[in-house]
Amino acid sequence: MSTDLDFEPPLPLTLPARRHWDRISRQIHGQGRWAVISHDLLASFCQVLAVGQECLSQILADGVMVTGSRSERDRVRHPLWTPYTQCQQTLIRVARTIPLVDPRADTSGAALDSWLDEMVAS
Repeated sequence: MSTDLDFEPPLPLTLPARRHWDRISRQIHGQGRWAVISHDLLASFCQVLAVGQECLSQILADGVMVTGSRSERDRVRHPLWTPYTQCQQTLIRVARTIPLVDPRADTSGAALDSWLDEMVAS
């Protein structure tokens, strides 16, 4: 395999998702697992990760509680909170399916959670 590591995703990705793809695919290739993972699932993981980060950025910019539709004093949970948590749940499911980490290494899920937190923070 080429040392260039310019792996093309199997489907078009947004720029933020492509950055995740490039970074994660290099890690997976370096671990020698590139040939045995689902590239389609990895592309989906990268896209969902990018969408989740967009949601979180907007939530942090606006605040967790925002003005409600009835009055200025009415505060409600940010409307992107539900899509954000759904993205996080999807990321966990897809990460286990790919697998992005060894599912046998830590049955508590702490390593996966830590890895996902690191991916989201990047």
